[in-house]
Amino acid sequence: MFKIKTNVSFLGILICIGLCIGIGLLTEGKARYRFSADPIDVIIPCTKKDLVTLNDCIQSIRSYGKGIRNIYVISAQPLTDQATWIDEAIFPFTKEDVAFQLCREDKEATLEFLTAPSRVGWYYQQLLKYYAPFVVPDISSNVLILDSDTVFLEPVEFLTAEGAGLYATGRENHLPYFEHAKKLIPGFKKHSKKASGICHHMVFQRPVLEDLFADVENRFSMPFWQAFCLCVSPLERSGSGASEYEIYFNFVFSRTKQVKIRRLRWKNVDSLDHLDEFRNDGYNYVSWHSWAREDLDSETK
Repeated sequence: MFKIKTNVSFLGILICIGLCIGIGLLTEGKARYRFSADPIDVIIPCTKKDLVTLNDCIQSIRSYGKGIRNIYVISAQPLTDQATWIDEAIFPFTKEDVAFQLCREDKEATLEFLTAPSRVGWYYQQLLKYYAPFVVPDISSNVLILDSDTVFLEPVEFLTAEGAGLYATGRENHLPYFEHAKKLIPGFKKHSKKASGICHHMVFQRPVLEDLFADVENRFSMPFWQAFCLCVSPLERSGSGASEYEIYFNFVFSRTKQVKIRRLRWKNVDSLDHLDEFRNDGYNYVSWHSWAREDLDSETK
């Protein structure tokens, strides 16, 4: 899946490189992607534990996201009538498939991983985000990935005037994320010592994803999702062993100068009861994670 053809003559390669340079696809060793002027479609993976925030999330991005067209919620069953439902079943892998790969195709370990409290769903939703721009019918080439516990408070732009992604940053610095990325991507480097790509939303653009998938699939000779799982350390499998946001953020900034960081003020909160106060304090968005609302989660189970 998403393989790049390799039966190209050497002369053809030289011609392609010449054309790329001539039309500005390579600039000082950096790629120049052909980004489109398509409006943005939003992808929100969700499970029942985030029902308490889902509609607030949807309404906020519809109100404050600039250039937004469609909003899709990916889940195992319909969870809201405020957005278009995308069934997880259309993706080329299941949660069980992901567990099997994370457990190195060990059936006994996979069964234990699936039946005991585990992080398989957390890895699974990361891969849903990566594949949505290829799997969802008629989706834009510009996709905003949005966590279902995140609520915007102010108007926000996600693309430059030229159609390249705009990115917020966080402060997280979890070493296993970068160890995983180094295994997965040839020559992976962290873009910034201080800035993290983990900020609960991110623009995924199809030309960048195609580039990323090609690098990984050519290296491992297997689909991207399998390689992603293979590179998760068994020691970190039950914890936090990979980050889709750190991978994409650092990959795109290593590849091109077209994308930009723009500062947004955000915070993790323990309630959505004071959104006006957060707005008045200058926050662009907030996130109310499930670990901060354990009592409410127990009521919805």
